Amino acid sequence: MQVVLGLPAIQNVGGKLIVTPEIINAGGAAIHRLMCHDITLGCARRLGPPHGYPVVLGDVERSGVARVTAVFSGIGMLPEAQYLLTVRGSYIVEDISFPMALTRYVQVPPPSAAAEPRLLHARVASAVCTDFWNYELVNEQETGSGLDIVGFTLSLAAPVTVTGIPLGWTMETDAVSFVRWSLLPQEQGAAGRIGPGRSLSGFQLMSPHTRSEATLSTLAVWDRTAGRAGAAVLDYAVVPYRYGM
Repeated sequence: MQVVLGLPAIQNVGGKLIVTPEIINAGGAAIHRLMCHDITLGCARRLGPPHGYPVVLGDVERSGVARVTAVFSGIGMLPEAQYLLTVRGSYIVEDISFPMALTRYVQVPPPSAAAEPRLLHARVASAVCTDFWNYELVNEQETGSGLDIVGFTLSLAAPVTVTGIPLGWTMETDAVSFVRWSLLPQEQGAAGRIGPGRSLSGFQLMSPHTRSEATLSTLAVWDRTAGRAGAAVLDYAVVPYRYGM
């Protein structure tokens, strides 16, 4: 078998299971365009990556390892119980495409100690319409927590043009590998502040590539109570597909 599934890292935190499987190239040649099309853990509800979009893991040399992170709801998942982890996808070896279906039973660990109290609960909502990719940032923190979303960064591998910058925000990009939106300082950014219980749309880009893939994005956080930056939040977003139209 060209690829095998290694022992995944699993965290049981805040009612969520964060699972990071290792996909190992155990064959005699490099593999190319390794993609994860689906990942399941028993009957757990998957929170990310979004359904219907591949996660591109790229090229893996002989004996190399690729990793993909998925987040599942912990509801109904018993600590110390074993569940079937399945990773489906595809890869190319010497110009021939192969399907991938890897499985192994894994054990759910006990819940970790209480999550960091100043960790922001937030998510990115993605919507694709024709040639446009739209994003809404949702701050799910309880009112009064003092944790704001102040930045949003996408990692890309396709040509893009930024067509949406919300009021109170600024943007920088190299038009091919990243886009970073940032809240303007002080009063300039007041209209765009995404405080607890709030959301903001208007983040938009376009691309000549009409297909999509899923990739991890980064939300920058400001802790108004502590007067300093908080821990960044990672969440999947849908972006233009890197391998063409």
